[in-house]
Amino acid sequence: MKQTRLQLSPRAFWLCFALLVCLRCALSGFQQVYTWVGGAPLDDELMFRAANAITAGQWLGAYDYLTLSKAMFFPVWLALLHTLHLPYLVSGAALWCAASALAAFAFAPLWRKKPAGTARAYTLALFAALAFLPSSWAAYTLRVYRDNIFPALCLVFFAGMAGAALRAVLAPARRLWPWLLAAGAGLACAYLDREDAGLFLLPFAAAATVILLTVQARARRWGACAAQALPYALLAAAVLAFCGLNQQHYGVFVLSDFSEGPFAAAMGAMMRVDTKSEEPLLSVPADARAQIYAAAPQLEPLACWLEEDPQMQNDFRDPELDDYRAGSFYWAIRRAAQYEGVYADAGTAAAYWQDVADTLNAACDAGTLPSRTGERAATSQPIRAAYVAPTLAETARSVVHVLFFADCAPYETLRSIGTEEDIAQWTAYLGCGVNSAAEAGRDTPYYSPYQKLAFGVMEAIAWVYRALLWAGLLAALVCHFGALPAMLRPRTAADTVPWLLLLGLLGMALLRCAMIAFVEVSSFGIGTSTMYLATVHPLLLLYAFAALAAYGGRLRRKGGAA
Repeated sequence: MKQTRLQLSPRAFWLCFALLVCLRCALSGFQQVYTWVGGAPLDDELMFRAANAITAGQWLGAYDYLTLSKAMFFPVWLALLHTLHLPYLVSGAALWCAASALAAFAFAPLWRKKPAGTARAYTLALFAALAFLPSSWAAYTLRVYRDNIFPALCLVFFAGMAGAALRAVLAPARRLWPWLLAAGAGLACAYLDREDAGLFLLPFAAAATVILLTVQARARRWGACAAQALPYALLAAAVLAFCGLNQQHYGVFVLSDFSEGPFAAAMGAMMRVDTKSEEPLLSVPADARAQIYAAAPQLEPLACWLEEDPQMQNDFRDPELDDYRAGSFYWAIRRAAQYEGVYADAGTAAAYWQDVADTLNAACDAGTLPSRTGERAATSQPIRAAYVAPTLAETARSVVHVLFFADCAPYETLRSIGTEEDIAQWTAYLGCGVNSAAEAGRDTPYYSPYQKLAFGVMEAIAWVYRALLWAGLLAALVCHFGALPAMLRPRTAADTVPWLLLLGLLGMALLRCAMIAFVEVSSFGIGTSTMYLATVHPLLLLYAFAALAAYGGRLRRKGGAA
């Protein structure tokens, strides 16, 4: 019996596409921002303050210990939305839809041999699956923080690289530079949005570039070979622009004075000092600090703040460990330095931390201080054998967390905190509501019946994903690796590149889980978080959809033949 296939006309395709975008943005229109004015000075408030400064023409604002502590593309995004009078949450949803659309079209060459109407249906289905990912509207996106847009920026990068790779081998007549340009835009913006983006995205970029160069060089397409420089050129231009602005306003040519340069060198030197503590979450425990204060007189003024100040203890010290976790200590010591005038300007801060680094490294090299590692410049803990097993276990928990869309509720259960004046300022700047209203007689946020209806629809969609993603991923693994024996025989680039691309997507998903797992067990200890894993959901979905589309037919044919 002849199978009937869904045939979608161009008009129906674009109509459905537009309706899906409108529905996705409308659902986010019912959501509200969550903020705690005075409770997130390192995160949301830092970004909001910087965005207001950009709007006022003051770049990132007055210099202090936080100004250059993080990658600061997100305030630029906020300032742009404010200038264009676009609402924050709906704009985030629109950006996610744009990234989803780019990814859906990027993978379209995989079903190029199907009838045109069927191919359009595949593209639309992939777009819908990505656009309505529950992680894209989870509660973490309601914060005024950089992770609201980071998954979308990463998806733009992966879509651009994938689109170029697939067209290079499956549609060689197509131009590759628009896809490489998109990849570069995603790479540059993501790199400027989070400090860990480079470790996450650049391995995929390097592998894809090597493969593309090999394919294009064999075909003698020298123009296409030259176009491979586009993503890296955009990244370099964006980094140079940000560094130039920081040089102009603060006198230092850096993206961040936290994760690079003298402060990172000082932190690396502090973590060199041997300690009796075996607690994995402590990078510079109390006994190590005592030795450091004695060896580096520059740090003595900070000791009273770190060891005696009640507010510092309340803000950063872990009461269970009775010490500073690795993920808190570097913020505590920077604030202590602020109190002592170290952050009067960027040059003073750089000179101070470099002096600290030189003093401690010299003491370690001379044996005056007991050293457990060699010289290093980093704010993260050194990788040790003790972290391997916990990191693997946390990686496994992260994969399960992602597969079952844990912590993806589309609303915040906590009510925003702030004075009426604070909330009015945030609402006016962001162009959307803040969940500051409370239920009668309770301290929980009030949501209208219409909001609750929208949230119910979003949660129902999430349950569909929970039921299907793990099953689709399992089937995709069978199909993908079932094709491996054929890949081991001499094949054309049109056969091997799509298989390798899918392997790369799966590898990047696992790499992200492992990266976050290491930070969790060595620095944070806050539990598995959707906010840090939201870049994994679209990668696994892309892998499952594309692997089934590309290799599922072979298994069906084998099953029919049997």
